[in-house]
Formats: sequence, structure tokens, C-alpha cells
Amino acid sequence: MVTFVVDSSVAAAWCFPDERTNYTNAVLRSLSPPAEAVAPRLFAYEVRNSVLMGLRRKRITKTEAETFLNPAQSLPIRLEDPESYDTLFQLADRHGLTVYDAAYLDMAIRKGLPLATLDTALAHAAGRSGVVILQP
Repeated sequence: MVTFVVDSSVAAAWCFPDERTNYTNAVLRSLSPPAEAVAPRLFAYEVRNSVLMGLRRKRITKTEAETFLNPAQSLPIRLEDPESYDTLFQLADRHGLTVYDAAYLDMAIRKGLPLATLDTALAHAAGRSGVVILQP
């Protein structure tokens, strides 16, 4: 049962001890069966890129990166494609977002689900669009 949309900003924070918060930890704890989250397919790229940048900046070790990525792949997060890339562009333009962030907003709007995010601009756009920010 899909219960929310998760943004890569939240998932990336799970990897870095200095970015973990009560909020990000609560979101992670809420990902237990039968609950699952949904995210745009680009989520997989964004999270891995965040981990790679952390590795390159020596915020984490290669072992820590691998230790995070291996179990993260088994989290109950379903990845989906958008219905329309043009809709993402229009949503991004209307709210001053990147097309990447608009993909999360679009999914939350279409599915009528709350959004878990740490991104302030995305959270504001969600509020203006009637999307609730997940409060686990």
C-alpha cells in the first residue's frame, strides 16, 4: 500500500550522519511493510549521485557508501515514470522548481499522496498545490 511520495533529499540524508534529523529518521521508520513509498524513477539516480558526491568530498568512506546503498535498494520504494514530461515542465515553470523537483510534486498531486521532503522550495510549491507534507 503506497502511503507517500519520498523525495531524494530525505533519502540522501539517511546516508550522512550530519544530515539525519528526527524527521528523516521518522520517514525511514515509516517504510515498513505493508507501507511503501513511491518516487519518480530519477530518485535512484539522485540518491546515488548524492552518495557519490559525499564520497568524493570525503564526507563518507567507500565502505560507508556501499553499506548504505546495498540495503537501500531493498527499501519499499516503488519507482515510476511520469505520465507527461510536458506537465513536469509546466509545473516546474509555474512554481520556479527544477524539472527534477517537479517530478516529485507531480507524483504527489496525481496520486493524492503526502510528500516527504527537506527541500524548502519544493515544500512551498507543494503547499501552494494542495499537497500535504508528510508528518510521520
